[in-house]
Amino acid sequence: ARAREADESSLNEDSTASKPYEFDRKFLFRVLVLANAQLAQLTGCRGPNTQTNAACAGTTQAIAMAQDMLISGRAERVVVVAGDNASGETLMPWLGSGFRALGAATIEASVEDAALPFDKRRSGMILGAGGIGMVLETETSSMERIKNAGPGISCSVKARLLATQYSNSAYHGAALDRKHIASELKRFLTDVELIHGISKAEIATHGVYFSHETSTHASSASSCSGNEVAALREALGDHLLSKLLILNTKGFTGHPMGVSFEDVAAVEVLMKQVVPPVVNFKEKDDYLGELNISKGGPYACRYALRFAAGFGSQVAFALYATAEFE
Repeated sequence: ARAREADESSLNEDSTASKPYEFDRKFLFRVLVLANAQLAQLTGCRGPNTQTNAACAGTTQAIAMAQDMLISGRAERVVVVAGDNASGETLMPWLGSGFRALGAATIEASVEDAALPFDKRRSGMILGAGGIGMVLETETSSMERIKNAGPGISCSVKARLLATQYSNSAYHGAALDRKHIASELKRFLTDVELIHGISKAEIATHGVYFSHETSTHASSASSCSGNEVAALREALGDHLLSKLLILNTKGFTGHPMGVSFEDVAAVEVLMKQVVPPVVNFKEKDDYLGELNISKGGPYACRYALRFAAGFGSQVAFALYATAEFE
């Protein structure tokens, strides 16, 4: 019986080996970045179609590019999609080791000891994964959509994207240039006041801030929170900074690299007037100074300021407002 089984196994192997090799006709679709084109194919979107890679600032930069398309008249509605799987089985051994080699990834065993945004005990990021989608459209497009909507279909405007800005510090592959970030934030806020008449005081008093903070080690020289707090303090001053409510989502999600949950969360916060807490915050970092750290719960706000930074010295800002903003 065993001899017969061995003979049958041998025949099966010979049969498999004799089959001609067929190269996967979909190989190129699997290795090239074509998700944006496939989405267009599925939905019938025939306007501008592109993909961008700005590392961890990628989503916010893509949203800014979408706004550019709307303002320039190249499109009336733009779909922005971002996805990353840094903590997946394939990438985690490589990216996890890479970030650990840089001293940027935590090795704490429990989430409570690792997810520590703005806390003095922070020792490195948690790698994450996820995906987001957002639809941006012009005022004319939204009015037409609402007019043509069928009965029972919810189609209201969720929030307004007032302003965006993206640039590069031309500084370092893995480090942030805090002086350039501060100057870019000041330029952004100045433009917002000139174009929309919204002052820094108005944003600080009636807004929230979605931080980039990844919980990298508590260093006065190079931590994520240290860089962005220094930029905020220079742009706003201590008095206004103390009024601005600081939010963070990476304490919940880890750092999903090119995916910015913050931009979607900004819209949700403005819609629901409820903010998430900064998780596990217990020990104040004296270097960061006095900060208005969110404890979560109902919070009346009109604006959501977003900062994103990415490897390769990528810098991006966005300002969202409630749908009622005129």
